[in-house]
Amino acid sequence: MSKSDPQSLSVRAIIALYREFERVMREGDISLAQYRTMLYLKGGAKRAGAIAAAGAVKKPTVSAMLNNLREKGWITDEADPVDGRAIAVALTPAGLVRIEALEKSLSDHLAEIVPEPDLSALRGALASAYIDLAATQDERLKDIEKQFLG
Repeated sequence: MSKSDPQSLSVRAIIALYREFERVMREGDISLAQYRTMLYLKGGAKRAGAIAAAGAVKKPTVSAMLNNLREKGWITDEADPVDGRAIAVALTPAGLVRIEALEKSLSDHLAEIVPEPDLSALRGALASAYIDLAATQDERLKDIEKQFLG
């Protein structure tokens, strides 16, 4: 592949945007890992082990992050809907508000660095890709959970 190949350039663009978003997030009160976790919790309460598996990280790492999110009031503990003896974590209304504020901030930053009409085309392409990925997310997460949780 050449340096100007659209396949290579599209992957590089995603990495460059990821770096931009990381930079914006470092200036705030939420990390990319925290955002991903909270976004995962939008689908409902999850146990720490499932969160660790979905993030491909170890439970102690997730435990520390969850403690931080609890302190901020963005998640709360509740009984696991499948096994009432176990604890799951759920997104709070304040957590949902924080997600929405972060997404607006990142969207605004994207508008600052990508000019029109490329911005509209990029948003459309990324929205379509997200919908496609979401359609198969459950299957991918099950495969990851099998690897990490057995």
